[in-house]
Amino acid sequence: MFNAINKTIMAGAILAIALSGCSDKENLGAQELYSKSEAAIQASDFSGALVLLDTLNSRYPKQTQIRKDALRLRAEAMQGIALDSIASESTTLAEATIKVDEWRPKFRHVDSSVGLEGYFIPKNAPEKVMTSTGIQPRVSEKGFFYIVANVEGRSIGLRSLEFIDGHESVSSSAISPARIVKVEGSESASFNPEDLEGIGEWLLQHPNASKLIIKGAKGNATVKIDKALRDQLTDCYQYGAALQVLHLASVKREKYERMLATSRDQLANLPVPEKQK
Repeated sequence: MFNAINKTIMAGAILAIALSGCSDKENLGAQELYSKSEAAIQASDFSGALVLLDTLNSRYPKQTQIRKDALRLRAEAMQGIALDSIASESTTLAEATIKVDEWRPKFRHVDSSVGLEGYFIPKNAPEKVMTSTGIQPRVSEKGFFYIVANVEGRSIGLRSLEFIDGHESVSSSAISPARIVKVEGSESASFNPEDLEGIGEWLLQHPNASKLIIKGAKGNATVKIDKALRDQLTDCYQYGAALQVLHLASVKREKYERMLATSRDQLANLPVPEKQK
């Protein structure tokens, strides 16, 4: 009996020592990751610091105090990312604003006559496109490049657009028949940015494109692309692209400004760890 009790006590002592050793090892590992995160922040490697802090959380979930202290490091890293990103997006925003200001005077706004969203077209472009077979490039009020196509006096089941430069060509995506508007035997449809993916860049790279085929399920219509129409197409594409860069930079800067405000609020409310005081 005495020997059995001694063995039990000894086994318990060995287990306690093993657990203590394991705990010490985890504590040292967590402290090491904490210190590396501090060093990364001091070196302005804020993204690297976040990776280390995420590793600390996932690898050492029982090191509660160290993880609690690390909340301040996380806020400092987020603040650093926000400040760097605001500076970068502010530069992009300034450059985009200059481009948009250069393009804006070359366009005029057209109000919709049916209560829909208005749009922008180059100043030298005719407003009416529904009176003949052809296309009109436009920029929406939200800054998207799109094209309206019209086939006068024919029903071809309008589906897509193909731009041709010698032996090279590029086509839009095919649209649904539900998007065709029919008026007195004519057909028209709008080709949205997703339908025109890659076409704007192709036109910039093919300044001699001279033919457009408006393709339909029941036939095609051919349109000559002169210099005026080529310029309208590329101008609309570039103006729309500039507007999109401006919008995206503005959205991103607002996002990082909110991140900065949140991180600074956290830093103001989180206690400073004992070893940092």
